[in-house]
Amino acid sequence: FTCVFGFCIRRKRIRASSPTFLIIMCLAAILGYGGLFAFFGQPHTVSCNFRVWFLAVAVITVISALFVKSFRVWRLYRSPTEIKALKDWQLILFVIASVIPVLILLVLWTGLSTPTAKLIEASSDDKEHLLCSYGSVAGMIGFYFFFFAIVAYVALFLLFGIFLSIATRNVVSTFNESRLIAISIYNITFSAIVTIPIVFVLKDSDPFITWIIIVTAFAYGFTATLVLQFFPKIWGIVVRDKFAKEASTHSENSSGPKESTITSKDSKAIF
Repeated sequence: FTCVFGFCIRRKRIRASSPTFLIIMCLAAILGYGGLFAFFGQPHTVSCNFRVWFLAVAVITVISALFVKSFRVWRLYRSPTEIKALKDWQLILFVIASVIPVLILLVLWTGLSTPTAKLIEASSDDKEHLLCSYGSVAGMIGFYFFFFAIVAYVALFLLFGIFLSIATRNVVSTFNESRLIAISIYNITFSAIVTIPIVFVLKDSDPFITWIIIVTAFAYGFTATLVLQFFPKIWGIVVRDKFAKEASTHSENSSGPKESTITSKDSKAIF
C-alpha cells in the first residue's frame, strides 16, 4: 500500500507521512513479530537469543523512525520560512546510526551473558520450568546491565520524541500527521512504563503470567503503532478520497492565533 500510493501512484496523504520511514517501520514491526514467535514453543538457546536480538532491534528502529518523522515536523514548525529540505537518505543514515549502539550492546550481551534455556524453579508452584536464563561470564549481573543500558538508550529517544511532540502540539498539519506521531510515541512510552516493572516483579514467581504480559505488550506496541500510522491513511485514500487522483488539501481543523499550520505544500518541501 505504501509503495503503491507513496512512490508509484503518488497520494498526498502518503507523501506527507514520509513513505520511506513508513516502510522502515513496517519492516521493523515484521522483525518484532518474528521475535515474538520465538516466545512460543519450548525455549532453546537459539530462540532465547532471537528474542533479545529481534525485539531490541525492532523497537529501536520503530522509535527512531518515529523520532525522525517528528523531527521533520518540528523543524518545519520552527523555521517555516527557511526550509532546507532534508533528504531521505540523510535521515535513513540517522536511523542506521541509532541502531548501531544497540547492536554493540547486543553483541556484548550475547558474549558476556549469553541467553540460554535452563530449568528454573518457580515459586508459584514449586516446579521446574524450562526458561531463558543468562550465563557465561557475567551471568545475571550482565543481563541487568545490558538490559537496562538498552532500556536507557531507548528511553532517551522516547524523551526527545516527547519533547518534539510537545513542541509541535499546536501544529495543525493537513492530515494530522504530528498528532498521530505524538500519540504513537506516548503509547509506546506508557506501555514500557507499565510493563517493565510488572515483568520484573513476576518473572521469578509466575513464568506463565510473565510470558503472557511480555508477548501481549510487544504485540500491542507494534500493532498499535502500525494502526496509528497506517489506518488513517488507508481510510482517507480508500473511503474518503475513493482513490481520487488527489486527496483533499484542506485542513479539517481551524488554527488559533498561536497555532502554526502545515499545509500539503509545506509538507512537500520537507517530505
